[in-house]
Amino acid sequence: MATPHDKHQHESSGFWGCANIFIGGGFAFCALLAGGALFFGGLGQGWKGKADPEAAAASSAAPAPAAAPASAAPAVATSGDVLVVTLRPGSLNPMSWETTTITAKAGQKVKLTFENQHATAPLQHNFILGKIGSKQRLIDASNGMMSDMAKWMAAGFIPESTDVLAHTKLLNPGQSETIEFTLPAEAGEYPYICTFPGHALIMQGTLKAE
Repeated sequence: MATPHDKHQHESSGFWGCANIFIGGGFAFCALLAGGALFFGGLGQGWKGKADPEAAAASSAAPAPAAAPASAAPAVATSGDVLVVTLRPGSLNPMSWETTTITAKAGQKVKLTFENQHATAPLQHNFILGKIGSKQRLIDASNGMMSDMAKWMAAGFIPESTDVLAHTKLLNPGQSETIEFTLPAEAGEYPYICTFPGHALIMQGTLKAE
């Protein structure tokens, strides 16, 4: 029997699922517009001929932009024998990972926290760690979920596959989750992606076990 809490969670996930698709599409559209603006802006500069010497001098004298603030926590650290990892969406592209390469030891224990926080483009995401060589299969599984969004939304867009070694739940914007797992003893490259449909093509990273 569904409880009021279950109903609230379902409504929240449904809202963010729709918002995720809308915002993600809008972000891609804005990126396309920005690229066009840069292209035609460059043509405009070429048509103007030589730049004004006074304007060039003023530009060169302008102060350098302030450095971006440091992250709240390092992306990767160690605590004894445990690898401690903090993942976030990319600051410029919310459908990418801020950290795309992680180095660990084969068989090492990992404590991973996924902080789904983005200042300007909040989206739903999950974290999926796959077996060596499984990246394309997981991407295909993610894309296949588009055929039944309601079913897979309820499942957190977690593929029903033995390729999945570890995962978080589907996180709404502002949520975080910490998971712990032990890497296989086999050295190699373990892919990690977000399997919300449409995200996996860009939101990819590699955990290198040495």
